Amino acid sequence: MTEPIRLPSPPALPEGLPVEPTHVTYFAVSLFSSRTFWLNAADLVVNLLSATAIITIIPAEWQALAGATVAGINILLRTQTVRPVALIAPGTVLPVLVKKIDPPAPPLVTD
Repeated sequence: MTEPIRLPSPPALPEGLPVEPTHVTYFAVSLFSSRTFWLNAADLVVNLLSATAIITIIPAEWQALAGATVAGINILLRTQTVRPVALIAPGTVLPVLVKKIDPPAPPLVTD
């Protein structure tokens, strides 16, 4: 899995400001180069055509299984995705500020 492209560290902050930056800059790729987007677009077309009875691609008794399969593939693709997407031209990137996530609070009760 590739690491996201990040900008170099910012210069030192003036005194009185937090030492840790609150945001990280990532570079978003085009939505149209996203495998998850195209899987969902194809799923939408197939289901719309089947729901309106224009053409039945997936029989009614198999539609629930097909939906579950697409959901599973979406989860798999999401684990492979390391960059955000944006509505930009394919082959271009866009800097995006992403809020840093703090670690979760410790549990109140231990075992």
